[in-house]
Amino acid sequence: MLSSHLYCLAMDAKIVAAIVVIVVLVASTGYLAFAYGTASSKLSSDQSTLSQLETQLSSAQSQVPLALAMSHWNNIAIENVTSIMQEYAPNATLHWVGGPLTGTYTGTSQISSTWTKFTNLYEAVFWYAITPPTVVKTSSGYTVMAPLQFVVTPASDPIHTYILNVTETLDYQPVNGEYMLVNEVWMVKPLDLSVALAGYPTSQALQTQMVLAQAYAHWNAIGIENASLITSEYQSNAVLMWVGGPLTGNYTGTTSINQTWTRFSNLYVYVVWYAIMPPTVTLSGTKATVVGYLQFVVFPFPTSSNPTPHSYVLNVTDTLTYQYQPSMATWMLSQEVWMVHPIPISDVAPGYTASYYNSTA
Repeated sequence: MLSSHLYCLAMDAKIVAAIVVIVVLVASTGYLAFAYGTASSKLSSDQSTLSQLETQLSSAQSQVPLALAMSHWNNIAIENVTSIMQEYAPNATLHWVGGPLTGTYTGTSQISSTWTKFTNLYEAVFWYAITPPTVVKTSSGYTVMAPLQFVVTPASDPIHTYILNVTETLDYQPVNGEYMLVNEVWMVKPLDLSVALAGYPTSQALQTQMVLAQAYAHWNAIGIENASLITSEYQSNAVLMWVGGPLTGNYTGTTSINQTWTRFSNLYVYVVWYAIMPPTVTLSGTKATVVGYLQFVVFPFPTSSNPTPHSYVLNVTDTLTYQYQPSMATWMLSQEVWMVHPIPISDVAPGYTASYYNSTA
């Protein structure tokens, strides 16, 4: 009986021990599962943070070539060749596509010479990006691409501002610890300002108005009988062809032309004028022609043969040929054909009674 009792006690002890082992195993498994879940969650969080840091780092790194590109375009605008050249690697290449500077230029010497030619072409340069530039990571660095417009004022023709429509591609690579420009593609096409600025007059329209203003100034100077002012509108070798009346003849050079207009002024006490119809303007490159159908009402000085003159009308067809002078930024007369025919004032003012000269007036 005693041995049987001892056997039961031993069995109970084994059962208790097994239960304890099972409890320990269950507890350990739960703890391990909890620990694993916590570690897994922390790892996921760390990976997300790392991804965010990588994104921020990539974004920050891409800002470097973008800032370099912006600086490049600004240095072009201020026409500082020294600053422009500091951006290029020694073996850089510039591909210029479009315009008088078209070509491929390798090395800083050739590139510097090209940008010097560019800056000599323009008095003023302003720029803006049509859309935000894009930055692309490459295996060796970054590429910046942008559509730009440079508003330029030519040194040889400063009043005729226009736009250089430019597509820029800039390749940057690390050189001696800093990003430098190793390749540039500058694709350029000139545009009239009216293309980029809606409603802005075309270059042709502006030039037409300029020429027309010169013609009106010419006829006004004739009206006020200022021979010096009239003569200042001609080129030194200009030709005045006078057809009709006492001054008929061809006059070449400003001295001869000045003498002719002085003789004209000495014929009349006063001169007033108007255009019968709007003058026409024809442009052809740097040459312009204005045709005006005019009437000048004149009151002659008395003479021994005509002691009591009265006013009459000079019916004039004036053909003015202008040549643009870039150095002066203005149009100058190279030739004038003045065809004149006197008519009674009553022909243009029916019922008009001619007035006579009053020496006391």
